[in-house]
Amino acid sequence: MPRRWTGLIVFAVALALILAGAYWLSRPRATAAGTAKPPAGAPAPSSCWTVDETAARQAFPWPGAAVDCAAAHTAEVYHVGQVDPQLVDKLKHATGTDAALQQSLMYAQARRACTVLATVYLGGQWHSGRVQVIADWVRPTTSGHFGCALAETADPAGTRFVRRTGSVRDALKSGESAPLVAGCVARATSGATGGADATLAYTACDQPHDGEFVATFTITPPDAPFDENAVRSAADRGCARSGLLYLGLPADGRRDDLRAGYVGPTSAADWLGSDQTFACYLLTSNGKLHGTVKGLGTNPLP
Repeated sequence: MPRRWTGLIVFAVALALILAGAYWLSRPRATAAGTAKPPAGAPAPSSCWTVDETAARQAFPWPGAAVDCAAAHTAEVYHVGQVDPQLVDKLKHATGTDAALQQSLMYAQARRACTVLATVYLGGQWHSGRVQVIADWVRPTTSGHFGCALAETADPAGTRFVRRTGSVRDALKSGESAPLVAGCVARATSGATGGADATLAYTACDQPHDGEFVATFTITPPDAPFDENAVRSAADRGCARSGLLYLGLPADGRRDDLRAGYVGPTSAADWLGSDQTFACYLLTSNGKLHGTVKGLGTNPLP
């Protein structure tokens, strides 16, 4: 949430805009079932690791060794795969712009696999949880193998990992009562405005807070080409509608003391290979909340 994709090749925005269109036309497979044996440095699925945010940006093998998931750790690997071997083979013979295109398609395919399988592993839509999806290549990166991991985070922006014990498998399976559901947020600094609220941190809903997770919103069709203005406009509208539903208000309802916010892929680099899904929040314009706004309607803020 915004989901900071780590460890894979990040291209300049201008190049990503071009390649996003190529990805849309080629539509690589959403899953990434490889045929070659993973390199020796590949992590074991369901293994847990104690890595910080910087180390998690690196390709596997990560520093240190896997730890028991019952012990304190920050990341859990849930899948190791390989992108389409045909793309790997094409990259070996590609140069210049064609090589960048093949790398981008590999990147998108790995990212897509990690997002799809994260929801399966968690037992619920990963955007609704206090988690970040990590997609990293496995060295040597030219093999096309990658690993997917999940980290519990302290903030919707996913900038701070949380040391935890126990597996995250099925941690979102029980819906609103799930242990890792996003819940409520508080502003780290005052004056946060706009769509993606990078200053928010998760907090207990029984404590004074500034906002509440309400729903996820997915832009369709899948594999749509990226247009920043269109994406932001669609996310604004979708999360506003989700907020009204959460409040129990009609589609033309309005509250001046709450606004919709979201976290999701609003840049070309983040959009490429993403699931085009946003985490939607209702945030106060002023003051603190002391309870949930679900079903609040037009009643005073708690």
